[in-house]
Amino acid sequence: MAENSKIEWTDHTFNPWIGCTKVSPACDGCYAENLMSHRMGRVHWGAGEDRQRTSEANWRKPLAWDRAAAASGTRPFVFCASLADVFDNEVDDRWRADLFDLIECTPNLIWLLLTKRIGNVMKMTDPMRGNPCLPRNVAIGATMVTQDEYDRDRI
Repeated sequence: MAENSKIEWTDHTFNPWIGCTKVSPACDGCYAENLMSHRMGRVHWGAGEDRQRTSEANWRKPLAWDRAAAASGTRPFVFCASLADVFDNEVDDRWRADLFDLIECTPNLIWLLLTKRIGNVMKMTDPMRGNPCLPRNVAIGATMVTQDEYDRDRI
Protein backbone atom coordinates (compact mmCIF):
# COMPACT_ATOMS: atom_id res chain seq x y z
CA MET A 1 0.00 0.00 0.00
CA ALA A 2 1.19 3.51 -0.75
CA GLU A 3 3.06 5.14 2.12
CA ASN A 4 4.20 8.41 0.54
CA SER A 5 2.03 8.27 -2.55
CA LYS A 6 -1.64 8.30 -3.43
CA ILE A 7 -0.91 5.60 -6.02
CA GLU A 8 -1.90 2.28 -4.48
CA TRP A 9 0.59 0.06 -6.36
CA THR A 10 3.68 1.88 -5.08
CA ASP A 11 5.09 2.88 -1.71
CA HIS A 12 6.63 6.20 -2.71
CA THR A 13 6.46 8.63 -5.61
CA PHE A 14 9.51 10.67 -6.56
CA ASN A 15 9.62 13.32 -9.26
CA PRO A 16 13.15 14.44 -10.13
CA TRP A 17 11.76 16.99 -12.59
CA ILE A 18 8.41 17.94 -14.07
CA GLY A 19 7.41 18.27 -17.70
CA CYS A 20 7.19 16.16 -20.82
CA THR A 21 6.31 16.06 -24.51
CA LYS A 22 3.57 13.87 -25.94
CA VAL A 23 5.04 11.12 -28.13
CA SER A 24 2.28 8.54 -28.38
CA PRO A 25 -1.47 8.07 -28.62
CA ALA A 26 -1.11 6.81 -25.04
CA CYS A 27 -0.30 10.41 -24.06
CA ASP A 28 -3.78 11.61 -24.98
CA GLY A 29 -5.51 12.80 -21.83
CA CYS A 30 -2.25 12.85 -19.85
CA TYR A 31 -3.08 13.30 -16.16
CA ALA A 32 0.32 14.87 -15.43
CA GLU A 33 -0.11 17.54 -18.09
CA ASN A 34 -3.62 18.26 -16.88
CA LEU A 35 -2.53 18.47 -13.25
CA MET A 36 0.65 20.49 -13.66
CA SER A 37 -0.06 22.64 -16.70
CA HIS A 38 -3.76 23.34 -16.60
CA ARG A 39 -4.75 23.08 -12.93
CA MET A 40 -1.58 24.26 -11.20
CA GLY A 41 -0.09 26.37 -13.99
CA ARG A 42 3.41 25.29 -12.98
CA VAL A 43 4.88 23.83 -16.13
CA HIS A 44 4.30 24.57 -19.79
CA TRP A 45 4.00 21.12 -21.31
CA GLY A 46 5.36 20.09 -24.67
CA ALA A 47 8.23 20.24 -27.11
CA GLY A 48 10.71 23.03 -26.51
CA GLU A 49 9.32 23.86 -23.07
CA ASP A 50 11.60 23.94 -20.04
CA ARG A 51 11.55 20.98 -17.71
CA GLN A 52 11.47 21.99 -14.06
CA ARG A 53 13.93 20.22 -11.74
CA THR A 54 12.50 19.63 -8.28
CA SER A 55 14.07 20.92 -5.06
CA GLU A 56 17.13 19.54 -3.30
CA ALA A 57 14.89 18.77 -0.31
CA ASN A 58 12.79 16.57 -2.59
CA TRP A 59 15.92 14.84 -3.90
CA ARG A 60 16.90 13.93 -0.30
CA LYS A 61 13.63 12.11 0.44
CA PRO A 62 14.67 8.81 -1.20
CA LEU A 63 17.76 8.71 1.03
CA ALA A 64 15.50 8.73 4.10
CA TRP A 65 13.22 6.08 2.54
CA ASP A 66 16.28 3.93 1.89
CA ARG A 67 17.48 4.23 5.50
CA ALA A 68 14.01 3.27 6.76
CA ALA A 69 13.90 0.31 4.37
CA ALA A 70 17.31 -0.89 5.54
CA ALA A 71 16.20 -0.65 9.17
CA SER A 72 12.96 -2.56 8.53
CA GLY A 73 14.38 -5.10 6.09
CA THR A 74 11.89 -4.13 3.38
CA ARG A 75 12.27 -3.27 -0.33
CA PRO A 76 9.68 -0.57 -1.04
CA PHE A 77 8.75 0.49 -4.57
CA VAL A 78 9.41 4.04 -5.79
CA PHE A 79 7.44 5.18 -8.82
CA CYS A 80 9.86 7.62 -10.39
CA ALA A 81 8.72 10.50 -12.59
CA SER A 82 4.94 10.34 -12.39
CA LEU A 83 4.98 13.91 -13.77
CA ALA A 84 7.65 13.35 -16.42
CA ASP A 85 9.45 10.68 -18.44
CA VAL A 86 13.01 9.86 -17.37
CA PHE A 87 13.89 9.11 -21.00
CA ASP A 88 12.45 12.32 -22.49
CA ASN A 89 14.77 13.69 -25.20
CA GLU A 90 14.51 17.20 -23.74
CA VAL A 91 15.83 16.34 -20.28
CA ASP A 92 19.41 17.36 -19.48
CA ASP A 93 21.73 14.32 -19.41
CA ARG A 94 23.25 15.65 -16.15
CA TRP A 95 19.84 15.43 -14.48
CA ARG A 96 19.51 11.82 -15.58
CA ALA A 97 23.04 11.08 -14.30
CA ASP A 98 22.09 12.65 -10.95
CA LEU A 99 19.02 10.42 -10.85
CA PHE A 100 21.01 7.26 -11.57
CA ASP A 101 23.53 8.27 -8.87
CA LEU A 102 20.63 8.64 -6.41
CA ILE A 103 19.21 5.27 -7.44
CA GLU A 104 22.58 3.60 -6.87
CA CYS A 105 22.83 5.27 -3.43
CA THR A 106 19.47 3.76 -2.43
CA PRO A 107 19.94 -0.01 -2.87
CA ASN A 108 17.06 -0.89 -0.54
CA LEU A 109 14.52 0.76 -2.84
CA ILE A 110 13.13 -0.73 -6.04
CA TRP A 111 12.80 2.08 -8.57
CA LEU A 112 10.01 1.80 -11.14
CA LEU A 113 10.88 3.76 -14.28
CA LEU A 114 7.87 3.79 -16.59
CA THR A 115 8.34 5.25 -20.05
CA LYS A 116 6.73 5.75 -23.42
CA ARG A 117 10.25 6.06 -24.86
CA ILE A 118 11.62 2.55 -24.39
CA GLY A 119 13.80 3.06 -27.48
CA ASN A 120 15.75 5.73 -25.55
CA VAL A 121 16.57 3.60 -22.52
CA MET A 122 19.82 2.04 -23.74
CA LYS A 123 21.23 5.22 -25.25
CA MET A 124 20.26 7.43 -22.29
CA THR A 125 21.00 5.10 -19.42
CA ASP A 126 24.13 6.85 -18.27
CA PRO A 127 26.07 8.85 -20.85
CA MET A 128 27.39 11.36 -18.29
CA ARG A 129 28.85 8.65 -16.04
CA GLY A 130 30.15 6.26 -18.69
CA ASN A 131 28.20 3.31 -17.29
CA PRO A 132 25.90 1.72 -19.89
CA CYS A 133 24.09 -0.48 -17.34
CA LEU A 134 20.98 0.35 -15.40
CA PRO A 135 21.37 0.11 -11.63
CA ARG A 136 20.36 -3.31 -10.27
CA ASN A 137 17.44 -1.88 -8.31
CA VAL A 138 15.63 -0.51 -11.39
CA ALA A 139 12.58 -2.03 -13.03
CA ILE A 140 11.60 -0.66 -16.45
CA GLY A 141 8.06 -0.58 -17.76
CA ALA A 142 6.99 0.64 -21.19
CA THR A 143 3.74 1.68 -22.81
CA MET A 144 3.24 0.99 -26.50
CA VAL A 145 -0.28 1.20 -27.87
CA THR A 146 0.17 0.78 -31.62
CA GLN A 147 2.01 -1.70 -33.80
CA ASP A 148 4.10 1.17 -35.22
CA GLU A 149 5.30 2.07 -31.70
CA TYR A 150 6.15 -1.54 -30.98
CA ASP A 151 8.08 -1.91 -34.24
CA ARG A 152 9.94 1.36 -33.65
CA ASP A 153 10.77 0.93 -29.97
CA ARG A 154 11.28 -2.74 -29.20
CA ILE A 155 14.67 -3.50 -27.74
